[in-house]
Amino acid sequence: MIATIEAGLPETGPLPVHLHTGNPTPWSEGCVVRFTARSGDQWIGNLQAGYGYATKVVEWPETDAVIVIAKGAVYFVCPGQAVQWKFIDLLGVDCVIAPSRDLALISTYTDVVAVSHDGSELWRRSIAVDGVEITNVRNGLIHGSASINPPDEWRPFVLQLTTGIDAEQSGEPEPPMKRDLES
Repeated sequence: MIATIEAGLPETGPLPVHLHTGNPTPWSEGCVVRFTARSGDQWIGNLQAGYGYATKVVEWPETDAVIVIAKGAVYFVCPGQAVQWKFIDLLGVDCVIAPSRDLALISTYTDVVAVSHDGSELWRRSIAVDGVEITNVRNGLIHGSASINPPDEWRPFVLQLTTGIDAEQSGEPEPPMKRDLES
């Protein structure tokens, strides 16, 4: 399975599959990605962009899926099935697959988001104002830096991998947010 970012929509061939953030705009070109399944079958995805600068593809072979960040919009996509995809966030910056290979950790401008092997959001933790960087995942802990602005500085954080709760803090831990996607 392979996913590659293309320069634009092809002039000929089948219509692209439109992946959107909840507000479909199939008539405009977004971030164009060519998906190739393990079988060799290919399809073009036209991914609606988010509100960021980051654009990248992270392969997750254990799930037969890829995480695509399309100018901030984050998608979980199964290249073998063009209809099997999930939108995750509008402000994605990076993605790290946990060493156990069973979780993807998305960093956004404000949050760390844990995504399961089927693309479902397990937990979300708001920890920054203007950027999150995951620097290491080891021994069940997520290590990183969070941008706090003002005073325009980066502060370290350590979260529990399975829950998103602070691993090192004094007082009561703040639980992660759970987003109700049903409403």
